[in-house]
Amino acid sequence: MSLLAACALSAADPAMISIPSKNLFPESITSTADGAIIIGSFGTSTIWRVPPGENNASKWIDASSGKGPLLGVLADERSGRLLVCQAGVKTFDLKTGAAKETLTIPTANPFCNDLAVRDDGSIYITDTVGAKVFVFAKGATTGVEAASDPLLAGADGLAFLSDQDKLYVNSVTTGKLLRLDLDKDGKAAKITELKLSRPLEGPDGMRPIDGKRLIIAEGVGRTAMGVPNGNSVEITTLKEGGMEGGTPAVTVTKGLGWTVEGKLRQRDAKNPDADKGPFRLFPVSLPK
Repeated sequence: MSLLAACALSAADPAMISIPSKNLFPESITSTADGAIIIGSFGTSTIWRVPPGENNASKWIDASSGKGPLLGVLADERSGRLLVCQAGVKTFDLKTGAAKETLTIPTANPFCNDLAVRDDGSIYITDTVGAKVFVFAKGATTGVEAASDPLLAGADGLAFLSDQDKLYVNSVTTGKLLRLDLDKDGKAAKITELKLSRPLEGPDGMRPIDGKRLIIAEGVGRTAMGVPNGNSVEITTLKEGGMEGGTPAVTVTKGLGWTVEGKLRQRDAKNPDADKGPFRLFPVSLPK
C-alpha cells in the first residue's frame, strides 16, 4: 500500500482507522458535519483528510514551508475555512484546501496550540508558552489579547458550549480546567479554576460534544467527557488503554467521538526518520 494512500480499516477492529504514513505524528484532529475527519501532522507539517463515509486518508495540504510546528486544526464551517495553528493562524479553503489568509498573533514568539470559534465568528486561540488567550474578531487578521494570567500556564485545548459568554480552557502542564467569563468586548472579565471530580492528566485537545458536554483528550492515552455544573465539572472516562504513546486530540462528528494516537512522546527529535507509525484513529462512543 502506498504511504500517501492511506487509511485502511484494521481487520481486527473495522471501526478503527490506521494511517501508515511515515512520521505522521498527529497532534490535532477536527471534523465536519458530513463526517469528514481532518488530521494535522506535527511530524510532517502536512494535513490529511478522511472523506465522509470513507476509511482512506490522503495528504491534502502541505504546510511544510511555514514557520513553526503545525499544531491545532479546526474546521470552521460557517466561514468555509480550515483554521491551522502554525506560529500564527493559517487559513485554508475547507472544500479545496487552497491557502487563504494568515492571521497574526501580536506577540514576539507566538505558540498557537489550538482554536475555538464563537457563534459571532470570532476566533480564540491558546498561546501555550505565553500563558495567554488571543481573540480575532470576525474578519480581523490581527488578534488581541483576551486573557493573560498565571492560571493559563500550559493553556492548550479550548471550547465553547451553549453559553457563548463562557470559554473553557485546559492546561496540558497543570491539568487544570478553567472557565473564562467573557465581557462584551470578548475579553476575559474573570477566570475561574473549576473543581474536577477526578484529575485530568495532560489534557490536550478539547471539543464540544453538544451544548452541555466536552470531550477531552488526556495525553496519558485516555479520552474523557467533562460536564460543567457551576464551578464544578464531572469527569467521566470514555476510553482508556490501547492507544500507544498518548492521545493529543479528539473530535465529534455524526454523533460519534474520535480520538487519535499521536505517539508524540516517542518521537526522537535527533532522528528525522523515527517513523513510529502506523498511527491510529479510534472511535469513541458518546453517552446519550
